[in-house]
Amino acid sequence: MSASNTMNTLSLNWKKVMYDPDASMDMAMQLTGWHALCKLASSLRDGMPCVPTDHATNGLNNMARLLQFTDGTMWVARIAMRRSAAATEKLRNEVDTMCWIHEQSRLPSPEIFAFEVDEHNVVGVPFVLMSFILGNTAMDSGGGYDTHHGVIPVAQRPHFYRSVAPCHVQMTSLRLPQIGTIRKTANGTFEAGPLRGIGGPFDSATDFFLAWADHVQFPRQPSEILEIMGGAPEAERVLHAVETFLDRFRVVVPQFVARSSRGRDTGPFPLCHPDFLHSNIIVAGDDDYTVLGVIDWEGACTLPLELVCFPRFLDAMPRRFDRPSRYGPDGLPRDEDERQLLRERRAYVQMVAAWEAQEGTDRTLSDCLADENAQALSYGLEAFDVGKMGFYDDLLDDLDKDLPPTLVSL
Repeated sequence: MSASNTMNTLSLNWKKVMYDPDASMDMAMQLTGWHALCKLASSLRDGMPCVPTDHATNGLNNMARLLQFTDGTMWVARIAMRRSAAATEKLRNEVDTMCWIHEQSRLPSPEIFAFEVDEHNVVGVPFVLMSFILGNTAMDSGGGYDTHHGVIPVAQRPHFYRSVAPCHVQMTSLRLPQIGTIRKTANGTFEAGPLRGIGGPFDSATDFFLAWADHVQFPRQPSEILEIMGGAPEAERVLHAVETFLDRFRVVVPQFVARSSRGRDTGPFPLCHPDFLHSNIIVAGDDDYTVLGVIDWEGACTLPLELVCFPRFLDAMPRRFDRPSRYGPDGLPRDEDERQLLRERRAYVQMVAAWEAQEGTDRTLSDCLADENAQALSYGLEAFDVGKMGFYDDLLDDLDKDLPPTLVSL
């Protein structure tokens, strides 16, 4: 997957962003032994010289810099900007995930050539050398955030969604017998490992959900919840829903999983990208949103089918979690943008189903996305984890009723 484009053909919208002065790109640049890293890269290409370029960018935890060989080929050097035992384990899991993807699927993603998960090496920092996919992320294309404020241009959405769908199908087709992080064994096979903060690996969805409920805490105090609700008439009800959520969750969710007609309590369980957003999807150009690759697999793991969800650019709050006043008599949002989002979600499910039929794969992904109850459950877990206010009681009521798992017609 190496790119042979020369530097003068590049139009990368890469930027330096300061998130944390104690873990900055400038500091990472200074700590990295670039000469040693280039020497290593050259040794992997029969001694062909390479140099670091001025093209560099960073996120919260990592920076990336392009290395260019004398034949014009470019690699990405990704440098970790934080040091801890947890960061080391996360990097190892991410590398193993990318190796799994490259070895056992057709999902486009960078190929890894070399890596070190801690600073005890000649380069002096944790790093990954990987292939370069020539393009910007969909977030950075079309003028970037300053132009479209992170929203995918309407004209680009149908083609972009169709291009994302096969990647999503490939991702979901990668499965393991257990729920957990991805680990490559000494004999070259892949297995699930423990999830940070929860444990595991888990043999069943029920085991995972119960462990999650035992370890999670709503991150806001009752007084803060009431203050944020600002005296709204439903404030006390929301507070009660938050305080009783985990006890009800432990009863309702295992029963919901057990009632599933697809027998999904036990594996295999699919790979999920924790931040499957257009900021991690590389496209061909400003006017061509064909997907070239999916990046940033930090935190990827296998999960229960109930947690297989839409790409994050198609996230939507479940109706029963939200204020009823925001919906019309037809049960649809009063806001036209939100109605359009639901139409786009429905279209995406159809795109996924069409690709599954074309490839002759099972319908796991399209079935999961069409299951409104499971999608609501997935939303609820993440909302609770980050402290979002909503009607958790109504969400669980719907799971308890076992409503038909079908998308509303628009």
